[in-house]
Amino acid sequence: MDFISLTTPNLPLVAILIGLLLSGTHLLGLLLPEQTMAWARRMPRSRFWGTLLLTVAAVWFLIILATTDLGEFSPMRNKLLLGALVLSVLLWKFVPDFLASRSIGFLLLLGAHPVLETTFLQAGLLKMALVLLAYAWALIGLFLVGMPYLQRDAIEWFCSAPWRWKAACWPGLLYGLLLLIDGVRMSFLS
Repeated sequence: MDFISLTTPNLPLVAILIGLLLSGTHLLGLLLPEQTMAWARRMPRSRFWGTLLLTVAAVWFLIILATTDLGEFSPMRNKLLLGALVLSVLLWKFVPDFLASRSIGFLLLLGAHPVLETTFLQAGLLKMALVLLAYAWALIGLFLVGMPYLQRDAIEWFCSAPWRWKAACWPGLLYGLLLLIDGVRMSFLS
């Protein structure tokens, strides 16, 4: 398989997409607190969400592995692809506990790279907001992969008092709106 170059999306588009995701999910948490708290409590051990999220993470990783220039390891690309696929299946089969939490950690780690790549050689508030978010994703992703029970404990702590849940949703909503508004401003007003 030849090296395929994927283009990096522009900064405003990334900000708008992440802003929509953050503000939408956190707004849902504010508008439907009981339903979202119940879902959040079930999600870390959910086999369905674990399977779905692990599949997304595995496909994303396989695409990266198939399209990245591996330099001197390029002749081993097919073996690496097969190994990554086998490891994903083995993870799904033999590590079912907190699979959804681990998969979220994988996705956060995978998502940090394109965000950081998009902000490279950029300037301004939007760049700093996205860089901070990407590094937070990477740090949280490392903890979720290594210690996924921390997500369950954090969710239980936030869900134990409704005011904590709302206090956790507001910063995410505001951060998402900041990214969305600044992304729209850069996209249409620049």
